[in-house]
Amino acid sequence: MNNTAWLTALTQAIDAQNKANFASALVAFIRQHVDFDCVVILGYSRQRRPVYLYDAISENRELLFQHYLNRSYVDDPFYRAFEEGLAEGVYLHDALADKLGINPDYVNDFYQSTGWHDEVGLVIPLDSDRWVVINLGYLQSKAAGLFSVEKKKQLRSLQAMFDVIAALSRQHWLNQSFLLADAPANNTRIRYIVAQAIDEFGLAVLTEREHAVLKLIVQGFDSKDIAQQLGIGLGTVKNHRKKIYASLNVSSVSELFGLFLNYLITIDAAK
Repeated sequence: MNNTAWLTALTQAIDAQNKANFASALVAFIRQHVDFDCVVILGYSRQRRPVYLYDAISENRELLFQHYLNRSYVDDPFYRAFEEGLAEGVYLHDALADKLGINPDYVNDFYQSTGWHDEVGLVIPLDSDRWVVINLGYLQSKAAGLFSVEKKKQLRSLQAMFDVIAALSRQHWLNQSFLLADAPANNTRIRYIVAQAIDEFGLAVLTEREHAVLKLIVQGFDSKDIAQQLGIGLGTVKNHRKKIYASLNVSSVSELFGLFLNYLITIDAAK
């Protein structure tokens, strides 16, 4: 391992804190210690489906969005472990699946569908109700997966650097609500545009509190979640929603999303 490259990668990850390129910088830092083919970073919250935060997947990427995030996540050992409680640390996918008694068909289907040969997850609790899990995978297409041939060595490397990775992750995600994914390294612009659209949509015709509610609505949060995040009553949120719909001349959340998408398409991102 090149010490200069390691320090440079760490410096870049620190500098990327709370920026759109943090996840890619963090992954680059991890790659200085461990070689892998694919990475997926997910956010877990109690009684909610996993939230996509970042990925660098070279094959079968559509499975992540079309299958895993829609339904198959319920059998994921890491999701199950989150629901049941698990200490922070570095875990092998298969070992965790065996420990939790996960249906072997899910494990077999996962590897057959994705082409991943081995997977290791870095479990990082942010608080009592939220985790970040960094999943690293090695493809079957390679003759010898590092997590199988040099498994103990790889795990020791990850365990040795875990505290640094966890500290960086907490610093970045602790005060965020898993609202927007971190953009891929080659497309940070799109996250900026979406964030700008969320910040500006409806701003001219809504009060400050109504706009805060609207920003959470267009990011998929229901009234209960919004009340919890803003520290206000559920009835107050519902009243705000009625006023928002009236001000924007929409009658349903689907119309609201359609209006937001049209605004997103036409936004002047150059200003």
